[in-house]
Amino acid sequence: MKILAKDLKKETKIKAETIDDLWNLSKIISKGDIVGTKTVRTVETTDKKEKRPMYLKISVETVEFDEVTETLRLKGKITEGPEDISFGYHSFRITLNDIISITKPWKNYEIDKLEKCTKAVKTNILILVLDERRADFGEMIASNVNMLGKIEAENKGKMFGTHESNKYYTEIIKALEEYSKRYDKIIIAGPGFTKENIIKLIEKNTTLKGKYIQGTSSVTGETGIYEVIKRGFVDQIAKSSEISRETKEIEKFLEALGKESHLVTYGIIEVKKAATLGAIEKVMISDSIIKNEEIQEILSAVENSAGKVEVIGSTHEAGEKLIGLGGIICFLRYRLE
Repeated sequence: MKILAKDLKKETKIKAETIDDLWNLSKIISKGDIVGTKTVRTVETTDKKEKRPMYLKISVETVEFDEVTETLRLKGKITEGPEDISFGYHSFRITLNDIISITKPWKNYEIDKLEKCTKAVKTNILILVLDERRADFGEMIASNVNMLGKIEAENKGKMFGTHESNKYYTEIIKALEEYSKRYDKIIIAGPGFTKENIIKLIEKNTTLKGKYIQGTSSVTGETGIYEVIKRGFVDQIAKSSEISRETKEIEKFLEALGKESHLVTYGIIEVKKAATLGAIEKVMISDSIIKNEEIQEILSAVENSAGKVEVIGSTHEAGEKLIGLGGIICFLRYRLE
């Protein structure tokens, strides 16, 4: 996600660069927020109807993320647009690389979420796409691909295990060992069985083992590397790091709960009681219930008493454990009677 202009009191402009960005925006944008973007609207003239591109702003009433079409859909009443259109209702269909503006009373946890999204991919990632003929190395810088080099097999099409193929694989492994000094993670992808053969060799290599994930691409070259990125494997690495951090937070709570600590509690009723007393040091809330009105009241109370709010994803094991605890847990500043 890229923030193009940040003014939390007026208007913040955002560009969604990945599917995860669209999903995260669906959690950040709420009913009543003012969102603007370029769109197409049907305009009635004296003798016909025509679709016209324009810039509109709406007061959001519904927010929906469609996983199938990978689209963020927003619907609401038009608040700003050309003078010659009717200010009725309109729907935005936000897709990758669309730019939107958001005007809203930002909460601290929403700002934290926004900043996390913009800093999501900090890991240095090498991308290798290969088949039995050639291996291409690249990296993603911002939204662009930087090609680093390639290795070609001398006798193309030779089966794995022959002298020629062994030389080709040896060169690839040697290059990976050099690259591994600069990169934290390696994505290996490509058509056919060559990537599996390389992975078998990597599993025997102490330098490279544990540094890779297997990706998918139907071709090699720059096109193949772009395909790996488009399929979300770079985001997957960043997300796994975030999941690991969230899992540790949940486990810390469960450990305290198991020791019958009086400094933790869970469930809407108990957490609301603690929030009302200003006793919450940190509350963790599942993103699946974040927009519930009662939950919003609790979070506001926590922030007003200088407590910390952390939103936890619901699509991994630790997130499911949180849902099993009512979707909301907290650490307390002091013991409650």
